Amino acid sequence: MGMDVDDQYERDADQHLAVYGLRVAPEQVPIVRDVLIREIRHEADTYAGRGTISGNTQLMRICAVQLWYAGAVEDALLVHRARRTSMDATGAVDAELMLGAGVARTKEYLASLCTDEARQILDEITWVEDSYDADRYAAFLDMYYRTT
Repeated sequence: MGMDVDDQYERDADQHLAVYGLRVAPEQVPIVRDVLIREIRHEADTYAGRGTISGNTQLMRICAVQLWYAGAVEDALLVHRARRTSMDATGAVDAELMLGAGVARTKEYLASLCTDEARQILDEITWVEDSYDADRYAAFLDMYYRTT
């Protein structure tokens, strides 16, 4: 009996995490972005009826966590794009993962963009910002991925 795609995706996600860890080196951040962009494309194509390989939402989540730790404000856009590719992706990628640069800096950055997408993200942030605590969230992620 062969491995099914879910098992393969889980292995791929675990392997990515094993190679890079939750806190990636600054020079590895572009690699993480590329992986996330690839998975977003697979997931979006599948949902549009154009693709045969669905995105690996577990891997998308790990990449989003890695970008959250890296804390570049512009990654809020990429994480949002990941979240909106499908219901599965929305479930896998927490809204909090758009806040790696902090609530204030992220909101300021998004407001400066004046785009529909940025306004959409600002609306989503409104739902989580009051309960968001970066240190508590980091502790949750570390516990979830059992890393130190």
